[in-house]
Formats: sequence, structure tokens, C-alpha cells
Amino acid sequence: MVEVVISVPDQIKYEFPHVGWSKIAERAIVEEFRKLASIKLFNELFKHSELTDRECIALGKDVNRAVRSRIERDLSISPVK
Repeated sequence: MVEVVISVPDQIKYEFPHVGWSKIAERAIVEEFRKLASIKLFNELFKHSELTDRECIALGKDVNRAVRSRIERDLSISPVK
């Protein structure tokens, strides 16, 4: 495992003395790795796609609208407690 040294400003350490900064840094690094791994995977999966960027954005907006409509429909049917 690689060791990484980070510096936390004194003001932040003073305001939050009981925070486990090493754990926060570790989580941030792991989260960033997951994002980069996802991008790499998606690039590999879609490298032969013929969709343009504009078409991809339009498709994403269509999916978002459909999901939102479904959630709104499901919420309006559910009884309020």
C-alpha cells in the first residue's frame, strides 16, 4: 500500500479536533478511484458507439424525465402516513 501525507490547515483541525482526517482522506481517494474506474469502464463499453454527444445528452434527458414521472406517479398513489 502507498503512504500519502496530507496537510490539514490548523484552523480546520482546531474547529474539528475529533475528526479522523486519515479516514476522510482514504474515503476520498477510494471514491475518486471508483469514479475513474467507472469512466474507464464506460469508455471501453461504448467505444464503438455511433451516438453523438448531443444524442447521448438527449437520451439521458429522456431517461431522467421518464424516471421522474415514474417516481411522481408512484408517490401520488402511495397513501400518506
